[in-house]
Amino acid sequence: MNAGLTRLAAAGAAAAAAVAARRAVELGWKLTTGDEPPTARDVADDATLRDLLLWSAVVAGAVIIARKVATSATEDLLGDD
Repeated sequence: MNAGLTRLAAAGAAAAAAVAARRAVELGWKLTTGDEPPTARDVADDATLRDLLLWSAVVAGAVIIARKVATSATEDLLGDD
């Protein structure tokens, strides 16, 4: 397949994986804490700041991993022949 099309497909897969990862982490947060994920507007004390930092780290890690897996899988599947 054309290398440009492979890169385009990999970018699309990475974007979809990032959205899915964020939604999965959001659902996990809601199930675990019973609350909506924190936002910067929610920070009123050290406890909510801690939750915001934890939320940010978990989302970032999940999105990075999901994008890498999706990109690699798409490139392996379509190849650069």
